[in-house]
Amino acid sequence: MESLDKPNALRLITLFSGAVKGIAFYPASHPAIRQPLVDLYKILATALEGKGQVYWGLIDGIMFFEDHLFIAPSAAIADLANRMMEREISRIVVTSSIGFDELESFVKLFSAKGLRFDALSRQMAEDGITSLKLIRHGSEELEQVNDNLEGDADGDHVETYNRALSAIRTICRDIERGRIPSSAPLIKVVDQMVEITMQEPAALLGLTMIKDYDNYTFNHCVNVGVISMALGATLGLDAMSVRDLGIAGQLHDIGKTLISKDILNKPGKLSSEEFDEIKRHPELGSKILREMEGLAPHISSVVLGHHLHYNRSGYPEWASKLPFNQMVDIIAVADTYDAITTLRVYQHPVNPKTALDEMQKMTNTILDGAVLERFVEMMGNYPVGTLVRLDNNEVAIVYLPNPLDENAPLVRILIDGDGIRLRAPREKSLIEPDGTYYARIVAVVDPLLKNIDIGRLIASGHY
Repeated sequence: MESLDKPNALRLITLFSGAVKGIAFYPASHPAIRQPLVDLYKILATALEGKGQVYWGLIDGIMFFEDHLFIAPSAAIADLANRMMEREISRIVVTSSIGFDELESFVKLFSAKGLRFDALSRQMAEDGITSLKLIRHGSEELEQVNDNLEGDADGDHVETYNRALSAIRTICRDIERGRIPSSAPLIKVVDQMVEITMQEPAALLGLTMIKDYDNYTFNHCVNVGVISMALGATLGLDAMSVRDLGIAGQLHDIGKTLISKDILNKPGKLSSEEFDEIKRHPELGSKILREMEGLAPHISSVVLGHHLHYNRSGYPEWASKLPFNQMVDIIAVADTYDAITTLRVYQHPVNPKTALDEMQKMTNTILDGAVLERFVEMMGNYPVGTLVRLDNNEVAIVYLPNPLDENAPLVRILIDGDGIRLRAPREKSLIEPDGTYYARIVAVVDPLLKNIDIGRLIASGHY
């Protein structure tokens, strides 16, 4: 029997977390507890068919179920992760002999406050709970599993990003040669991104810090698609809408393929004639999309309107009275964020945190205030990819938000307190399981001053 698919694995972990939390307030017979326990037991029984055991646990503070990682956790998963860290538990193993009563007893015991690993294990033995096993943090067996999980996840995501880049390059090359490009390769990779994003909206965000300055258009298109999908999922859009956002985001600037590269790459200020030429790209892109097979008609409309601005003061002016859906405003936010965090011939990039501050000045003029507010919440005080200095003088890169404390994201330390660059980044949660801080962020650091290429670091899979 194969492992549970990711949606059911996520549901299992969520049900377990909810039951543990709820049983502290209601008796086990209460419907609010009984039904989640019944549903949890059914999923466990399905997962155990033909298998001796299943397991879930933590890798560097991130919840996993067998080979599924939950990189951007819900509040329920974050709560369970904290409970497990407090109890020094890295993995919970469930064997096929488990019965419903034993599961109920374990949930009740696990919810009790003050029981750390040793006390919890002793009490399980006294209560006859033998079909579940706890593994303490740091065991050799688990560390090997963790290494395999982490490497596979990073590699898969970078590979997916690179396939998207390849699809965009092919589309641009076909347009330059006067051909109508195929949408099939792009749709295929976007479908893979949808599967990742709907489960973990922030899972691919770190990849948007990959900036190839010589191939800006390709990276920018993929990055806007990734950011738009994450924002759409965060806003509660369904999978098909997130898919359309991914396609429209990655194709939003495709019209620039027909604009002179001398204008696109001009280091100085554009003349009014040159700027008028640049402003043609939404219309050119929309026309190209209408000629491509396999794309929903409204996607070309989104591309047409992505520079109209929230107050419709943008371009093309003739389209300002046309009806546009929220996707236009989502892509405008993603486009703005990636553009101002990227080095161009005419601009120095700003760090992700500063970018959010600058974007909030555009509220309800250039950008939709409600969409921007959710974007800022999604990115957190220290967005993924931000280089920070800690109060112990270490320098680290933010690689995951912490939904329970936006000032204490998960980081990878690159430079130690003595200013020495580490040979391999060291992962750390800034807040310890007991609520004390390992360190606090005191400043945002300019990567150029430290000779750190964030994009290259992320693309290598070793950030």
